[in-house]
Amino acid sequence: MNLSECQQFLLNNQADIFALTEKLVAINSGTFHLAGLQKVCEILQQEFSALGCEQSIMPVAPFEIINDKGQTDELELGSVLRCWKRAEASIQVLLIGHMDTVFPHDHKFQQPKKIGGDILNGPGAADMKGGIAIMLWALKAFEQLPEAKNLGWEVLLTSDEEIGSPGSEEIIRQIAKKHKIGFVFEPAMDDKGTLAGQRKGSAKYALVMHGKAAHAGRHFAEGRNAICKMAEYINKIDALNGRREGVTINVGMIHGGEALNIVPDCCVCRLDIRFPTKEDAEWVNTNLNTIIKNLEPESGYKIELHGGIERSPKLLDENTLRLYNLVQEVGSTLGQNLTWQPSGGCCDGNILSAMGIPNVDTLGARGGKIHSEHEYIIIPSLVERANLLCAILSHLSLHGF
Repeated sequence: MNLSECQQFLLNNQADIFALTEKLVAINSGTFHLAGLQKVCEILQQEFSALGCEQSIMPVAPFEIINDKGQTDELELGSVLRCWKRAEASIQVLLIGHMDTVFPHDHKFQQPKKIGGDILNGPGAADMKGGIAIMLWALKAFEQLPEAKNLGWEVLLTSDEEIGSPGSEEIIRQIAKKHKIGFVFEPAMDDKGTLAGQRKGSAKYALVMHGKAAHAGRHFAEGRNAICKMAEYINKIDALNGRREGVTINVGMIHGGEALNIVPDCCVCRLDIRFPTKEDAEWVNTNLNTIIKNLEPESGYKIELHGGIERSPKLLDENTLRLYNLVQEVGSTLGQNLTWQPSGGCCDGNILSAMGIPNVDTLGARGGKIHSEHEYIIIPSLVERANLLCAILSHLSLHGF
């Protein structure tokens, strides 16, 4: 089989590619819905076994989180599915996807819905079950090419990307050491198929303010209201926005209090921070700690800061730009006009970039409105992007990088 025959193969199987995507989307696999993640993993194990590859299931450590009472909890995470073939080949490519979505098991957005002839609306359709289907079927096509013997590939499908890959990051790093190129199947930036280029880094923090409980009527003056005190600190933290270009600090969640007639003794505030450079991250961390240290010990309050940098920024160095250019050139042979633009979002491509591994991380479906009930993919892009990946792998197997 040659490349044009591979394209026809994928076109002939477009109904099956869509059917797999729809099947995966119909299974809730929110990050902490382990039963759903297990079901998705079992389906994908069976699908990838058709490629004649080796497989393993890799468990990860529990995720430590500060709960709404300011205490540390451990939450179990789903495992990583690893599939690989021709580990002895001189050219090795790492392909990464994630099985989890942002929609918990009790979210009202659960089922896929076809809109017109070309749109699939559903939880995780774009982010990134469509991307997994693209990866799988591109490999099915590629494996029929004679040059496939020159290239080894390794697939990692994680279960915790949507919370920053706290459990799977170490596995990604260990596996990635064997590879010089990576591809990640996050959705395209828009309907046109635009790729994400440079990405910001991210950090997540939890601030815990401890006060003193008291009866709101009888002993109000004896209490120390943790919510009110936290509000003072939130204002100081929010005031950091606009002081350093590209840095954003989002006060995303706040929780405190148990009953209306009790002075609340605990308040938890959660921050999501994005930054273009590592120096920006250090600036944020320094300022947060300075604000916290200014709390007077004799005030009756105590504040704690938990968390830190989650993902380093992804920068477009020389080798990464070479890979983007290669993808663009291959795309042009298929009639796909690919461009890229900066993104404030993060993904596992940030991890590879921090290791110095060139990667293109938005080879998934065209679509949009991810992380919302309006999330969708353009169905023909499943075949389109599978053709793109197959052609990229063919190019690499013939010419290297």
